[in-house]
Amino acid sequence: MSRRYKHLLSPLKLGNVVIKNRTLFPNASPHFLQGPETYPAEGLMAFYTNLAKNGCAIITLAEWSNPNQRNGSYYSDMVHMQNFDFSDPAVGNYFSQLADDIHFYGSKILVGISFPDFPEGYSLNGSKGGNMGPMGYRPPTEPAPKEMIQENIQAFVEKCRRFRAYGYDGYSMRVEGNLAAGGGPMGASMRDDEYDGSCLENRTRYILECADAVKKAFPDWIIEFGIAGEQPEGYTGGMKGYDLDTAIEFAKLCEGRIDILQLREKDMCKSHPTGFTFQKGEHEVIRYAEAIKAAGVKKLALQPVGGFQDPEELDRYIAEGKCDIIGMARAFFADPEYGKKLYEGRGEDITPCLWCNKCHGTILDDPDPWISVCSVNPKMGIEHKLGRMVDPVEKTKKVAVIGGGPAGMRSAIYAAQRGHDVTLYEKTDKLGGQIIHGDYASFKWPVGEYKAWLVRQMAKYGVKVIMNCAPTPEMIEAGGYDSVIAATGAAPKIPASMEGFADENGNLKDEYWFCTDVFGNEDKLGKNVVIVGASETGIETGMYLCENGHNVTLLTRQKSVGHDCSRLHYITMAFVGDDPETGRRGMRPAWEAYDNLKGIVNVTTKKVDGNKVYYVDAEGAEHVIEADSVVLCGGMKPLTDDALAFADSANDFFLVGDCDRAGNLQRVNRQAYSRAMQI
Repeated sequence: MSRRYKHLLSPLKLGNVVIKNRTLFPNASPHFLQGPETYPAEGLMAFYTNLAKNGCAIITLAEWSNPNQRNGSYYSDMVHMQNFDFSDPAVGNYFSQLADDIHFYGSKILVGISFPDFPEGYSLNGSKGGNMGPMGYRPPTEPAPKEMIQENIQAFVEKCRRFRAYGYDGYSMRVEGNLAAGGGPMGASMRDDEYDGSCLENRTRYILECADAVKKAFPDWIIEFGIAGEQPEGYTGGMKGYDLDTAIEFAKLCEGRIDILQLREKDMCKSHPTGFTFQKGEHEVIRYAEAIKAAGVKKLALQPVGGFQDPEELDRYIAEGKCDIIGMARAFFADPEYGKKLYEGRGEDITPCLWCNKCHGTILDDPDPWISVCSVNPKMGIEHKLGRMVDPVEKTKKVAVIGGGPAGMRSAIYAAQRGHDVTLYEKTDKLGGQIIHGDYASFKWPVGEYKAWLVRQMAKYGVKVIMNCAPTPEMIEAGGYDSVIAATGAAPKIPASMEGFADENGNLKDEYWFCTDVFGNEDKLGKNVVIVGASETGIETGMYLCENGHNVTLLTRQKSVGHDCSRLHYITMAFVGDDPETGRRGMRPAWEAYDNLKGIVNVTTKKVDGNKVYYVDAEGAEHVIEADSVVLCGGMKPLTDDALAFADSANDFFLVGDCDRAGNLQRVNRQAYSRAMQI
């Protein structure tokens, strides 16, 4: 039988080394998996070893060594991440153990490395000094003499020699800063020799001479450079930027000198793609790889990275010669058995990534716990502990799941995977619960993919689904179930402080809308819409309506719209643009791309009366705004009582998802897994 993904899984020769397939895990460490240990701790080692076990051909681990990392001068999440102390020789023991574990499965390991510092007072290009933001003030430096450059190159070789002694197979380095003319955060080059910034060959001479020296010393070492296919002007660290022609020219300079050229999208928003920045199958980075191939570059492997997961798509790219290797991080985060399923030809079973970047952590005033998480992989960060946390099944049980939202469906899947006889009851004619919007909003397509996957997985594992049925506790008890998982979810609530929304029974009046009811019904709303509340739910509802031709105004008591949105690589970092207040170029939130959406902040909505919304601003002045339709975004109320009604229907009873505590998909999936593992 022919292998289903034969191109993606075919071996590849890189110089003097053969890798077992075309999948690579780039320098993308789980952010909070490591504790204060100055060496790779068990959790981190287990994560990387599992990548190799599941087929990843090349794995990259950064050296992560910075004496200033714990002193608070860096971003908040950085101080919680790994920091290895290579001044302690015993740290090398653990690096060697990790390399040996990865080699056990026939995979290779690269070190994400940095160049050695020049002596105090010197740098490669020289600098006038200045403030480097979170890196602090950098004093001015003189350009290093040529003799010092050669000494530094040899110091780099010796640094590589140490990692080679640990058992590493090569190094990886981001080098796009060398491509920009006169670029870099410290300003233009102060040199006037062959290392100056006058042309690309001179700007990249140092990094290529380092690569040449390493190749001469260690011919069997893999060398990988990472660049963006093009770089916007003045975006990253004040760099001048460069175009695709420059990237092509650089690739030609690298031929025969390095083994892999990693290609990223053109900015931090697109290089960490989300549903807000790309659609399925639309990878601009593939265009970069195609252009470099078309220019005749053949003596290095091209590796696009960023937003790849679909094995059919990836196999096609390689079969068509568009690239040679695929770099994936979040795909392996989302499904720790990604490689295993590739080799078994089960691409349809791979857990879809939401591209939510929760694996990067969050930056909020009240942040989530400092643990490594994934929205769809509840095992993330605890794989190495599951042996003591999860007991094997002793007896097959009959399980009822109440609710067909994400919590109920995932609970049912996990229980069925453990061999139990599972029946799921859904009171409506649709599965999905609160993630039903994934079928409608263009930017929520990853959620729609995930919902469809849940439905398929339930069918695969034999979960019996009963639709249009709201079971009673008596019905469940009569069914003879051993265990009940209640996933009754949450319902939108009407804040008591707002008059006019509720009828005499406390329900939302027919003339108004909850956000959850808008999706799929947008044609029933008028042209001009006011949304009361501007949380992430409100923002996304507003964006959806704007895409469908409505004009939307958001009212919020907060000082900004989207106050609860993660500040890290998601909806708040969707495109590169100018800040409307400062004019500074940088990453902008997705909602700013809509001309027909505006927010009014620092206001308190008092009441609605027909199509009029009354609110008070921060100075106490009263205002009224008229709308064709009014949508309420007032938060969610857990349907805990509905769930607790089933507490005596079976010996085992569990609450899962929003009926326990309103949350997000990451919390829902972790809870669904944990409860199912207790049955």
